[in-house]
Amino acid sequence: MDQAVVAHNGVGTQATPVAGEDLRIFRNLTRSLASDALAALNELEMWCTDARQLEQCHLVRHYLDYLRRLCDGKV
Repeated sequence: MDQAVVAHNGVGTQATPVAGEDLRIFRNLTRSLASDALAALNELEMWCTDARQLEQCHLVRHYLDYLRRLCDGKV
């Protein structure tokens, strides 16, 4: 238990330990979801018909890529 999250209990704050294993599982799940979302976005981009749609897809791609790199510890 190397990290602690501070939770507000309505009266004061109480430190709740978070296991490193839980964080690792969360990061792996988030990385996997971001990768799957990027794959779906690749397919969706084929159906874009105008520049605004392509711009929105590019922006979403940027956000998902950042999220994936954050989970990999590369940010």
